[in-house]
Amino acid sequence: MKRADRLLFVGLLAYSGVVLVLLLALVYVAQLIAKSSGPGHGVWNMARLMQYAALQLPDVAYDVIPLALLLGTLIWMSILSGHSEVIALRMSGWSLWRLEQPLLLVGLLGALLMFVLGEWVIPVTAPAAEAMWANASQPGAGFHNMGDQGLWLRQKHQLIQVGAVGNDGKSLQDVRMVSLSPGMVALKTLTSARSAYFVDGHWILQDIEISSITPEDLQIRHEQSQLWSIDLPPSTLSSFAHPTRTMTLPTLWRNYQNLQTGALKMNRFALAFWRRLSYPWVGLIMILLAVPFVTRNPRGGGLAARIMTGLILGLGFHFLTEMSGYISVSGGVSPSIATILPIALFAMIAFFLHRMA
Repeated sequence: MKRADRLLFVGLLAYSGVVLVLLLALVYVAQLIAKSSGPGHGVWNMARLMQYAALQLPDVAYDVIPLALLLGTLIWMSILSGHSEVIALRMSGWSLWRLEQPLLLVGLLGALLMFVLGEWVIPVTAPAAEAMWANASQPGAGFHNMGDQGLWLRQKHQLIQVGAVGNDGKSLQDVRMVSLSPGMVALKTLTSARSAYFVDGHWILQDIEISSITPEDLQIRHEQSQLWSIDLPPSTLSSFAHPTRTMTLPTLWRNYQNLQTGALKMNRFALAFWRRLSYPWVGLIMILLAVPFVTRNPRGGGLAARIMTGLILGLGFHFLTEMSGYISVSGGVSPSIATILPIALFAMIAFFLHRMA
């Protein structure tokens, strides 16, 4: 790596890191103020409040890393432009693309950090924060009610409804199963169980009522307990009791394939899946936006004006992402298109700025 490359890389890494730390500190203080009164029940003191706010920081970092890269690039390139380093590099024959290469390496590091946060850190810290706010003894303790319609899943020719999920997905309440004939055109059996438990790698149903339906008659029998042969990991069930941000990519995809509660909820998982795939790369787009914005007029505008422009761009991207997400969840547009559209729009803006530069 040449000296100029190292200067660009280290400078952007440092300034983006400083911006990220400042943003996290602001959010941390805001959380301390907003949650100081506690959930209204149980024990709540300063130590628990600080721990709760700290557990939410990985989730916040995942959201603001692209903004930190955008602001860091604007600040660092403005400083270099003020000292004429950018002009010197351009006069020596460096194209805009050559100038951006070491900066994009920082963007790749940011994307890697976001991937690590999304796949390994947030799935641990976010449920822990939820459990602390609920004053549960550990993440996953207690039962999460799945709403009036319950949670619907599909396993081959069987439809499953779950009323509540608890104990990290190892305990279920109000379980109903509908077994359908091949082609899902006729009802064969209807099974209801008061509860189900995952023990030694197998599901056990408790307090069961089985209704067998034939063209001739309806037979009903009761069982105290019964082995439930089904490929349904507790981790999958536990994930439904938490927001999609706490799920890994494989879990999001599996839940999207299994969930049968209607298009709205299926779109929610599909949207989260596509966002998880695409969002780590947004930082690269932000760098490509910032560099030509500064180099087009190296001495035009002050640092404060450029930072304000960066904030407007970041907030604009967030607004477009949220708006397209709402449209997708309501069934108005495909989740993949809703995810890619804001990124493609900002990529086109970056391309236009590069052509002008």
